[in-house]
Parts: sequence; structure tokens; C-alpha cells
Amino acid sequence: MRLRDLISQFDGFVIDQYGVLHDGVRPYPGAIAALEAASAAGKRVALVTNSGKPAVANEDRLARLGVGRELYAALVSSGEAARIGIEDGAFGPAFAAGGKVHVVGRTGDDYGLERFPLVAVDLAAASALLIIGSDAPRVSLDEYADRLKPAAARRLPALCANPDLLMLTKSGQQPAPGAIARLYETLGGEVVYVGKPHPLIYAIASRAFAGVEPRRILAVGDSPLHDVEGAAGAGFATALVKTGLGAGRDDDELRRAAPTAPDFVLDGL
Repeated sequence: MRLRDLISQFDGFVIDQYGVLHDGVRPYPGAIAALEAASAAGKRVALVTNSGKPAVANEDRLARLGVGRELYAALVSSGEAARIGIEDGAFGPAFAAGGKVHVVGRTGDDYGLERFPLVAVDLAAASALLIIGSDAPRVSLDEYADRLKPAAARRLPALCANPDLLMLTKSGQQPAPGAIARLYETLGGEVVYVGKPHPLIYAIASRAFAGVEPRRILAVGDSPLHDVEGAAGAGFATALVKTGLGAGRDDDELRRAAPTAPDFVLDGL
């Protein structure tokens, strides 16, 4: 079963990016055709991704992979959701406009931090942490623990703008920002999470489906925890794909892996 087999059953689709549409290098077979079929049927599509980068950076990347902007109504990244929450004052005074944060991310990556109303500083001068990327495998979790112990000792609050625990890399699955955030919690730090499976990103994505009942929206992802749990909590129907994190797993295994079983298991888009 693929997405085309379900298009007539739903009015809208929330689709994960990495591991579902593409593998970071190229689209999965049939992925672009699936978006084209949904568009031709008049269905709205929102792409939702636990990427700490702003929406525009993700849109540019998709365009380079051949996924045209006309194929989806909206793209919401966890980084974009974090920015919106910061501007709305949703995360408390430590993340108010002008707050001094130490950024945990991949060396050399551009997270569009100029769009955040925050000031990036060294750890010693920070009043909070912004965990937005991961330098694994170059930096191990043990090294992150050593780096973050001083912040935990000072009880600096942290905002994790990408809750994913694992990420796909050329060297296989590696710890993602969510794993660093969980590590920080074991050190005694407090963390607020933005992105799947947490509600804010779904509330923002729902703006693309005005007038559509949540049960008429199908969310498609490759993570039982993040994609199924988050979407089910938003009232959406859910589907897991056997690509990305779901590669090599059979239907029953994927259904058992999710605290809430998905409504469908798909071979791919």
C-alpha cells in the first residue's frame, strides 16, 4: 500500500520530510509522484519536519531535490515553530526577545539564527541553552555530557528545537538533538521541547487545513514515537512508512513499536 491508495479517503495530508520524502540526498521512488497525485486530486499537503532550520531553508533544499513549492501548501519546521513560540513568549523569560543563549548545533550549519530574537553567546555568558542540532558522530554523547555539565550545574533552562532522538547520516543512525536534550535532563537540566510529537508544531501545521476536521487528515511519517504519537494526539489519522527509520521492518514490527498503533503501514509514499 502507498499514499495513492489513500488519497480519496482524506482531505489533507501531513507528511514528514527526512526518511519519508527523501533520504537527505534524493527523493524516494514515487515520492514526488505521490505529492503530484494529491495535488491533482485537490488535497492539501503540509510538510512537517523536526529540522532546527527555518522553513525557507527546508523549502530551498526540497527545491534542489526536485520537490516544487507548488506541491505543498505549507512547510513547518521545528526550528520555525520554536521561533514563533519565542516571539509569542511561550517559553518563559529565559527565552524572551534579547535573551542570551548558548547554541548546541552542528559545526558550520546555518540555522537561520538571525531570525531568532535571541543573542548567541559562549556558554559562560549564557542564561539558557538552545539545542538545535547535533555534531554526532564527531562529538559523542559522552563529550556532550562533559560540555553541558557546567550548564546543568548552573540550572540553565534549555529549549530543544528538534526532539528527534536519531538522525540518518552517511555513517548510519546517530544521536540527534533530542538525544542531547535527554542527556541534559539526566544531568539535572530542564528542557522544553518544540517539534514532533509535541503539540505546537501540529497547531501551526493545522493552519493549512482551515475547515478540515482533524480525522480527515492523514499524517505520514517514519518514526513510531514522533510521527504517530504526535499526530494521534492532534486527532489525525496516522501512517508509518517502511523507509527511513522504518526501513527493514515489517508491518507488525512497526505497529508494535508505536505506543499508539498507526492506522496504516505503507511501503512508501
